[in-house]
Amino acid sequence: MDGNDAHLFLFGATGDLAAKKILPALQQWAAGTPFFSRIWCFGRRPFDTPAYLAFIEKKGRITIEEPLLSAIRYQQLDFNDPAAFVDLAHRLGREYPPGTRRLFFLAVKPEAFVPIASGLRDGGIFSSTDPAHRLLCEKPFGEDFASAARIQEELMTLAREEQIYRIDHYLGKDMIRNILTIRFSNRLFTDSWNGASVERVDVTSIETTGVEERLDYYDRAGAINDMVQSHLLQMVALVAMAAPAHLGPEAIRQAKIDVLRRITVDDRFSPVIGQYQGYDALRPGSLIDTYVEAALRIDTQQWQGTRFMVRTGKKLAEKRTEIRLDFRPTRMCPSCAETIEAPGNRLTIEVFPREGMQLRFNSKIPGYGYDLEQVTADYCHSCRAVGSRPEAYVKLLQDALAGDHTLFAGFEELREQWRIADQIRARAAEHRLVLYPPGSDRVPPSGETPC
Repeated sequence: MDGNDAHLFLFGATGDLAAKKILPALQQWAAGTPFFSRIWCFGRRPFDTPAYLAFIEKKGRITIEEPLLSAIRYQQLDFNDPAAFVDLAHRLGREYPPGTRRLFFLAVKPEAFVPIASGLRDGGIFSSTDPAHRLLCEKPFGEDFASAARIQEELMTLAREEQIYRIDHYLGKDMIRNILTIRFSNRLFTDSWNGASVERVDVTSIETTGVEERLDYYDRAGAINDMVQSHLLQMVALVAMAAPAHLGPEAIRQAKIDVLRRITVDDRFSPVIGQYQGYDALRPGSLIDTYVEAALRIDTQQWQGTRFMVRTGKKLAEKRTEIRLDFRPTRMCPSCAETIEAPGNRLTIEVFPREGMQLRFNSKIPGYGYDLEQVTADYCHSCRAVGSRPEAYVKLLQDALAGDHTLFAGFEELREQWRIADQIRARAAEHRLVLYPPGSDRVPPSGETPC
């Protein structure tokens, strides 16, 4: 891919995401392939470029090297000042030969999307008529269903839908992209990927750290907005969607939309919401959730009788992201006088910290009898990566530069994800917030003692 005619504009360039994810990803990409000819970094801090680079190296704990080093230029910019964008256009005008591709990465709060896009349009930097101009909107896209719809409506006056790339960086993770391959290229799974065979699906993303430097953002978002609405529901959609007509972007996107529309909160199981002990010292009186566990139901013929569980939380006993399918028990030799019920199989798709897959199945214990034992076949996907593991943001930036929407969420997907998240939030509001000690294995419902 030739990046010599491409410029990246990074807004929110002094934030945690830029320092710890985006710029390290750009450095990994730059080390191996043709790259952006210029990377414009914008923030509110009064840095010059050398001071900005020193700030990022300290904050992100990285050393920025060539060719990334030469590509970066930093500019202080007030995102809410339209005149600042006009002035920026004058200063940058010499940098744009005809045909230059422009990626505008909005790693900012969702309320800043429209002011930035408006400023870029009015300053003549972004044009809705140029397909080579693309807006990359970092999650969250809104704070609830209503605000997401409002942002979408306003953005549609500034850009076309095909110019907007809504980022959920989990979709760029190698093992997440592997889900469709696992599902649709293995007869072992294609014939049993349904409610008749699968009793329960758990989608889990938990971590040992707290909110740390993300306090201002997290105290507005909470676990439901930060993780469930985006990452976890996208994983549910990839697991539960029907086979697409083909593996093109629109077919995959439509298959996800179709299944998301059929997802509701399962009223038979109360959601669990919690907050780790010590959070109140950071924000006294805050009732924001740092843990959520909720049961979902998918009203399709394929998934009748299967419970889907989503679970995420901070300050827990381990850091782990995985998708687990528990298959129903099997009767061994049903025509025999004594029926033996074999334990259900389990497929675990590991996303973090290791990427891989484990399949638990039944085997005969060595000897003369037919007693069963459970054994596990283990595949380590990340072990095969040579050097550093591929960064999700590298794949996402490369696809956006190429105009490939496959790994980006369309607004119809987000609309349904917000609907589900708002349902979970409404149900959670009916229950008391559980305070749990850091290092807990799990957070029980209200009235039980945390582990």
